[in-house]
Amino acid sequence: MPKIDVTGEVCPRPVLIVREQLSGLSKDEELVVIGDYEPAKKNLTRTCEKHNYNVRVQDTDSEDEFCLVISQNKS
Repeated sequence: MPKIDVTGEVCPRPVLIVREQLSGLSKDEELVVIGDYEPAKKNLTRTCEKHNYNVRVQDTDSEDEFCLVISQNKS
């Protein structure tokens, strides 16, 4: 499962980084995205859903960090 860390990055950079990674994602893979900028979390979720990806928020040990698991929509 590919993993990308966008900690310290502010918009629009996290979205650009993740979109590049998603272009090479196979249908069975999930991309894990770690970050610390709340607006990036919202923008990533919105952008991925707009482009027909599933986004799942995963719990982290830190309230200052987020973790998103992104996969292609199976339908």
